[in-house]
Amino acid sequence: MSRTLSFKRAEKKALFTCFSVIGGIRKKVLFQSFNGLSYSDNPRAISEAMHALYPDYELVWALKDNEKSRRNAPDYVRFVAPYSVAFYRELASSFCFVNNEAMRFDLPKRKGQFFIQTWHGDRGIKKILYDAWEDGQRPHPIMDEKMTDLFVVGSDYAQRRIQTAFRYHGEVLNAGCPRNDCLIFPAKADQVRRAIGVEDGKKLLLYAPTFRRNSKILPTPVNVAETLAHLNGRGGDWVCLMRAHPKAMGVDLQAAGNVIDVSGYPDMSDLLMIADALITDYSSCAGDFILRGKPVFLAQFDLDRYTKENRTFHVDITQSGYLITHTQEELNRLIDTLTDQQIADNCEQIMRFFGAHETGRSAQQVCRMIDQRYQALRPGK
Repeated sequence: MSRTLSFKRAEKKALFTCFSVIGGIRKKVLFQSFNGLSYSDNPRAISEAMHALYPDYELVWALKDNEKSRRNAPDYVRFVAPYSVAFYRELASSFCFVNNEAMRFDLPKRKGQFFIQTWHGDRGIKKILYDAWEDGQRPHPIMDEKMTDLFVVGSDYAQRRIQTAFRYHGEVLNAGCPRNDCLIFPAKADQVRRAIGVEDGKKLLLYAPTFRRNSKILPTPVNVAETLAHLNGRGGDWVCLMRAHPKAMGVDLQAAGNVIDVSGYPDMSDLLMIADALITDYSSCAGDFILRGKPVFLAQFDLDRYTKENRTFHVDITQSGYLITHTQEELNRLIDTLTDQQIADNCEQIMRFFGAHETGRSAQQVCRMIDQRYQALRPGK
């Protein structure tokens, strides 16, 4: 079985070149999400749409060889270990490569190959990559400006940001994030609720703080039990889904109240699809959840410390329309006083601020572009 290895830059090029010489480009798409951590996010949405629209394509996933990473992956995909010898063999013979992390390799890409970037934080407020690195110095190689052929985004904000954060100035498809199609046209909500063990009739608060540097277990400054009590006061029987960031090992759940820990669930989009309200702090998931037209609260209780020790922001978040709270009392008061119309208006304001272009059909559009490019290439003829 192939395992993940650490190859030097010259070795990666040699492997790719060798496999390119041996065989031709096949009607195949190679997918990778979060560097092989999970079957999830924009690549998952495109993969599933590809299978539905064009079942004759080979679909291969670069996933780590463990049950957690390969959870929920369907039987019709093949697996390969990320960055193994087999990975470069699959990459060299694939027509298309779909990724959601910054491209970390520089290869002599074959003529006609089609590399797609679907970055996982379209409307994230935190500075990333070149924008976050001091004086533009990059600690890791970012090769999207050279390797990527199409960048998929869901907002005017993201289209502007990739020009500086990735230094990418190539072709852009601004028609929505594929992972968000399910937020506009939810089809599997009941299935997801059953998978995580939610009782019928329960209303769901998703609490998803982002990661902090040098903090493997995320703190929970929000009093979850108190928050649930105020949500119950609005009506319904509420449960909290607690979601740790993938870069953290978990969330401090002490005295958290009625909570289900869903940190191990592989795809955040599924959780956003079933949630009735969201609390986060600085995570890009807030920019996705607004598509549901439901309340999202930014509990920025440690704003000064976060911006000093972690990240600064691309925008003045106070101008975005987000409902920002700095204390538990402010959060409680917002929950108690917001009307349904105010919530709907708030979501519309945020969408306008970022210039969102979510169509609900993004994954299908990407798949059609893949097939059109392949048909134009007509390998071997």
